[in-house]
Amino acid sequence: MKRGFPFITPLLLGMLFILASLSGCATVDQKIALNYSPINRTFGQHNEAVVVARIESTPFVRNTRGEWIIGSLNNVHGVHMAALLADSNQGEWITEALLLELKHAGYSATYKTPLPAGTIFGIQISNINAFMNVNRDLVSTEIKQELKFTVDLFLNGARIKSFAVASRTNQTVALTASEDENAMIMLQALQDAMQQVMTEVHAQTSKK
Repeated sequence: MKRGFPFITPLLLGMLFILASLSGCATVDQKIALNYSPINRTFGQHNEAVVVARIESTPFVRNTRGEWIIGSLNNVHGVHMAALLADSNQGEWITEALLLELKHAGYSATYKTPLPAGTIFGIQISNINAFMNVNRDLVSTEIKQELKFTVDLFLNGARIKSFAVASRTNQTVALTASEDENAMIMLQALQDAMQQVMTEVHAQTSKK
């Protein structure tokens, strides 16, 4: 039995070295592409003009290179090790997605902030909170993502509806999550949020 230890010990040491190397990968910043593409939904076809506005209630954060910080890469204890970065901030990302969805449904959509007085039909986004935390241990990665904001709908300059939009993700994957995998999680969250917004927009404009 004792003869086996010289072979087992190097094997265990090798496995620990590999695992330690893998965990170290999480200390490198990840660049996330904040893209958006509408998915097939039935909102009918519209031709109304819509003005979209956004209120920046909480400043978004840049690093020293001017890149937007949209999330955190942490160790298993939740201690920050590196950052998730993007070329645009979360407010711009959400706004562009909404404009794209509106145009996809046939609306004539434009962006103007602040929302002009007397706007026939307007959508105002505020209270934006969008962030992703990626926590890594030796063998798995826990991804927690939250996206929420408030939407106010205006008709002829008067607010007719206010509602909260929220989409959350909490999942565990083997080893580490790549930039593309994290970007896909954020995309799916935003698509879910846009589904909530567009359902209300369609309901309100269908009453007119």
